[in-house]
Amino acid sequence: PPYCFQSWCYVDAKSCKKNSAEDIYKSNYFSHFSPEYDVFYSYSTCNTTDYFWKQQLESLATNASVVGGISITATVPRDDDETLNKKWPDGTILTPRETEDNYFDDTIPFGGIYIDYMNSIVKLSKGDIRNVTYTHTSKGSLNRYKSGSRFTAAVRDVQNGLVDMAVGDFWITGERLK
Repeated sequence: PPYCFQSWCYVDAKSCKKNSAEDIYKSNYFSHFSPEYDVFYSYSTCNTTDYFWKQQLESLATNASVVGGISITATVPRDDDETLNKKWPDGTILTPRETEDNYFDDTIPFGGIYIDYMNSIVKLSKGDIRNVTYTHTSKGSLNRYKSGSRFTAAVRDVQNGLVDMAVGDFWITGERLK
């Protein structure tokens, strides 16, 4: 959607309420982790407009299907922290050694804030996105980038059509744009 390309910034709500001509928005994402988080964002503070975001909100309000109830397969780069990880059935995060041994076992679920975020998007879509199946990055792509980034290897899997998307904290690099 066009709003994805619009810059936005986290802002001080009290200051923006009196200084910004545009709306500021409370992020509900962080309250999922702890209810005391009151985090706000704004488009105008970053010299853009919330026009496209407002259009998106209006289209969501109509409950119109955007992607038609699709199922998505997403690769998750191996990481060993709170953002991306694998979890035992009791919710315990695998240790780095356990992750190394079990990364390719898709019966052990992925977890972390990016997985939680994607699951929230699925829930908000009200069936427009049926589900997201998380899987490991292919050994072929990991081998190709073994001296580089596991995240670049994940992007390669998207490029090769093995998965629909990659989940994580990615940034644009020249190599990933090839």
